[in-house]
Amino acid sequence: MTNAQKNLSISMPSDWTPPKYYFGQWVEQGLIIGCTYYHAGSKPAYQYKQIWRYTVLPDPLADAEDLEYFKESEITPLTTVELLTKIQAEIDFHSSRLTALNQQLAEVE
Repeated sequence: MTNAQKNLSISMPSDWTPPKYYFGQWVEQGLIIGCTYYHAGSKPAYQYKQIWRYTVLPDPLADAEDLEYFKESEITPLTTVELLTKIQAEIDFHSSRLTALNQQLAEVE
């Protein structure tokens, strides 16, 4: 990774409220993979007001058509215990995949 890539950031106009949640964050609804801001004066803002709307993948194995969309007020963060459980499940899943791949690699050699 180059220094230019390390310094990439997203900037927002000063009149936008910052998002409450972030990309890659696990919430009760799933994994946040995107967000859109409906700024004042935009067509969606007339319907939804000035808000962040989040794109959520409900399951890591879900297809693109399974994406769900939530207003910021509809997002429920995980408790610390729920988040730790989710992270441990992810670690366990990937560890088992690594074990299986290492076994296949040993068989090939």
